Amino acid sequence: MKVIVLLDQIQAGLGGKEKADTPLGGKKLAMGAADTLDKVFKRYDAKIVGTFYCGTDYYQQNKTEVQRKVVKMSEKMGADVVVAGPTYDYPEFSTMACELALKIQQETDIQVVPMIAIEKNQDLIEGYRAQLTIIKMPKKGGTGLSDAIDHLVELCQLKAQKQDITEFTQQYCY
Repeated sequence: MKVIVLLDQIQAGLGGKEKADTPLGGKKLAMGAADTLDKVFKRYDAKIVGTFYCGTDYYQQNKTEVQRKVVKMSEKMGADVVVAGPTYDYPEFSTMACELALKIQQETDIQVVPMIAIEKNQDLIEGYRAQLTIIKMPKKGGTGLSDAIDHLVELCQLKAQKQDITEFTQQYCY
């Protein structure tokens, strides 16, 4: 299973809120928070083939262009699944993750799994939960992150293999 991870500039390790104008970019490796995910994916014979990152302010000012490029790059790299996050409880990143995930889901056959904490994101999750399978995760500094990552990887596998996810989503998704 080939996986791409979408991150903001903070989770990609490129700076804090002062770097929110970071343009869309990517690397053909796991970087920042994707590195933590990669260790779990490897245990399941899956590989992160790329990390895309974008500053949240840059995204808001260039939505159409960023969405178009992320969709094209995801297809070009032959991703089976795109993981949007982990976003923790960052509302700007969570919004970007949901919007990009929905666009990929609407325009490609690639499976998409956002990973978002409900704290500060309740309304956002309510708005997207009918369209996206959003994995529950703890807020930044909260407990249960390793379990949430295991659930993320399991859902990615189920979706990539086109298996029934009904029971799984009732337990681990919003």
